[in-house]
Amino acid sequence: MKNIKVSRKEAVRYGRAEVDAYNYSLPDIEGGTSFIYAELTGVHGERTTTNRSRIYYITEGTGEFVVNGEKIQVEPGDVIPLQPHTTYNYWPNKGVTLKAVLVMELLDISKLPKK
Repeated sequence: MKNIKVSRKEAVRYGRAEVDAYNYSLPDIEGGTSFIYAELTGVHGERTTTNRSRIYYITEGTGEFVVNGEKIQVEPGDVIPLQPHTTYNYWPNKGVTLKAVLVMELLDISKLPKK
């Protein structure tokens, strides 16, 4: 694998009204990995992880994750590891923007809602 830099100009911006995100595709890492920076002002929406773990790191704001039905309060500096086949959702506290980075399986950027 060649060491490279992926700039924001190369990232794909996507999202919807309450989610603004940038997907940095890293196809040569672990069979394909996405590094995502996201800002949420509302509910993310329920998802289930695939055969790979996902790792969230909260950079700013406060909020709540619901992981397999368990509520978890989050704040800057928290790491939320999600095992394969885990159902989860998350959102910021009222009036707050929740900012997080996520490492996960490579996303198919053709299926992302463009901003």
